[in-house]
Amino acid sequence: MKKMLLIIVLAVLPFVAMAQSPEEKGVEISQQEMAEVLSDFLTDASERLPGVELRFTAMRLPQPFTVPTGHLDFQVIPAKPGVIGSRRVTLMTRVDDRVVSNRSIRVEIEALAEILVAADNLRRGEILDKTNAIFQQQNIAKLKQPLFIADEVLGKRLKRSVRLGQPILRKQVEFPPLVNRGDRVVIRVERGSLLLTAAGEAKQDGVLDETIRVLNVNTHKEIRCRVLGPGLVTVEY
Repeated sequence: MKKMLLIIVLAVLPFVAMAQSPEEKGVEISQQEMAEVLSDFLTDASERLPGVELRFTAMRLPQPFTVPTGHLDFQVIPAKPGVIGSRRVTLMTRVDDRVVSNRSIRVEIEALAEILVAADNLRRGEILDKTNAIFQQQNIAKLKQPLFIADEVLGKRLKRSVRLGQPILRKQVEFPPLVNRGDRVVIRVERGSLLLTAAGEAKQDGVLDETIRVLNVNTHKEIRCRVLGPGLVTVEY
């Protein structure tokens, strides 16, 4: 009987060893490795944004996970294409060019840049100049349309009051319209690689990137278009 048990044990041992081999166990991705991948991604993103310093102020990393052995590759996809303002990123893991894991990670990203701010308490209607509008490094992660070039707004009038030290945003500055009501404009329609144009008439004044009503003179229908430049608009879907 003892001899029989010994034979059974010896027969099973190779299979146990195979089940515990490193190839079967796979590779564990630790939280430290995840953090390093995210940091490398943010460093690369900073290099593509001259004048902007990106850094994580917080990240909630998932628990370590295991992937099969093989050629390992990571891809980080931010929630917003420009990275700035993203509150989540997706960590995609590939082994031998096959996606084996997707992890959504909550992050906080600080984006420091020199932007135009109020050098004093500025009232609505004030004209911006080099004495009341200065550059200061601030976090632009939650700002929309901060100003990086002073020449864009010097000599322009404020549409609303701005307190000392607050960023001066493009929407707070009064720009002359690029399109005036009644102007003949070219309407652009882009569908994939196809570009169509039509004649139109502006029904409102509009500054750069502002959405206005435009009459298509061929169909006699009003559509909403975004101002691209003097006499040029594109259809907003």
